[in-house]
Formats: sequence, structure tokens, C-alpha cells
Amino acid sequence: MKKISFIILLVSVFVFPSYFILSYYVQPGDTIYKLSQVFGVSPSVILDWNDIDPYNLKVGEVLKIPQPSGIIYEVQQGDSLYSIALRFFTTVDDIKVSNDLKSTYIYVGQKLFVPLDYVGKAFNVYDKDFIWPVFGKISSTYGWRMHPIYHRKSFHTGVDISAPMGTPIFSATNGVVKFAGEYGGYGLAVIVDYGSYDIVYGHMSKICVYKGQSLRRGELIGRVGSTGVSTGPHLHFEVRRNGRHTNPMAFLPSYGRMYVLKDEGLYLGGE
Repeated sequence: MKKISFIILLVSVFVFPSYFILSYYVQPGDTIYKLSQVFGVSPSVILDWNDIDPYNLKVGEVLKIPQPSGIIYEVQQGDSLYSIALRFFTTVDDIKVSNDLKSTYIYVGQKLFVPLDYVGKAFNVYDKDFIWPVFGKISSTYGWRMHPIYHRKSFHTGVDISAPMGTPIFSATNGVVKFAGEYGGYGLAVIVDYGSYDIVYGHMSKICVYKGQSLRRGELIGRVGSTGVSTGPHLHFEVRRNGRHTNPMAFLPSYGRMYVLKDEGLYLGGE
């Protein structure tokens, strides 16, 4: 009966070819975690679909809840179904099926729905404990470099992965969110506690987690952006061990194996 009482408080339902969106009025005592349990949608997905303060839900505000749980992506100039599939670590066929597409034709501004059941099929979980948090190109490595903005030699404490604005960022590890918000030159950032390690994700355009949230490897934590001290959209990925930064590449699968589909015992690499 408890679940039914929540459903009665829905405002409306918007139906699309392979999913629908519930609109829900926030009630006294609601939390993101509580609503995630009621609707069977991860807290990260609720935060991705809504511009809300996860620490201060307002009674009466309307939340969008996708059914099934999934992620929306808006097509940008230069995108193809193949490039989008890589960014979601899934396949072109899965995106076509999820959006009732008869061909690979897409257009700028088109909104594609990717169910969570399809996201991450090609995470490389075979080579290392970490997975790549974003599919993209390495634009700056760990170590000494000429700073692109300040034009002086400085030590780069992580690895930068360039990707289009809005590309989903996935947690490289299990862990617990210890920080989510503005973080100096890192812009919008998330720090995940992974035992003796802190994993830092910086320059995000949107944060989809909250402090104290438990994460599984591969869970959505936000979107690529260019906030803070940044020259363009990318993810700054940093690993700190006992408070000291270390080379993230030692923890990640090789650069050429970001995307790996396991099919009938064979590894099928992406680009």
C-alpha cells in the first residue's frame, strides 16, 4: 500500500516509444534515496533528469522519473550512432532498439534514450579493477607540462580525457561519495572514497551524485563539462593514495582497451 500511495501523487505520465516519464510531487520526508527505492531508479538517474538540490528537496516541486531507468542524450553536431554507442559503452543496435530507429540516421537536437540495462556492456572489467570513466581521447597526461592557461610549467596531477559536452561519466570504482560540488579550479567535481584511495572527477557540467551515496563501478556520476580552470570539455581524472596523487594510468586498462565487448568468449575492441 505504501508504494501505491506514492503513485497516486503522480502529476502526469509522458509516453515515448520505449520509455515513459512519471512526474512526481515531492512530499514531506522524501529523500533521493527513498524515491530511488520506491520507483526502482538509481539516485544518480533521478539527479541526472532533474535540476534539484539533493540535500534540500522542496515539498511540491515536480520530479521527472524515467521508466525504465535510463539516460537521455541530446545529439550534437558531428555525432553518429556509433560515437554515441562508444560513449555509453554499448552498441549501435541497442540504441536503435531503445529508440525504435529503423536506420542509423540521427539529427542534431534529437533526444536518445539509453536504458541502464544496456549501458556499460562494453566496460573493460577484465584487465584491471578500475574501468575508464569516460570514452574519449587523452588530452593531457600525468606529470610535468606547460599549463594551457597560465603558460608556465606545472605538475598535472591527473589525466585529462576530452569528450563532447554532456558525455556521461561513470564511476571507475566502487566507493562512497565524500564530496560533490564546487571544488576550486576543478570546477564541479566529485571525490569518491575507495578505501585508501580518493578518486577525483573534475570540470563536470552536471553532478549526478550526493555526499554519502554508495556507488558501484560503472554507475553514472555526472556529465562532461568545462567548469573551473579549463580550456574545453573534458574530464580530469585523478587518483590520490593516502592524500598523495599518483599516476591514474597505473589503475586503468590500457588506452587502446577503453571499450571491450565480450561476446561468446571473444574480446571485441572499439576504436
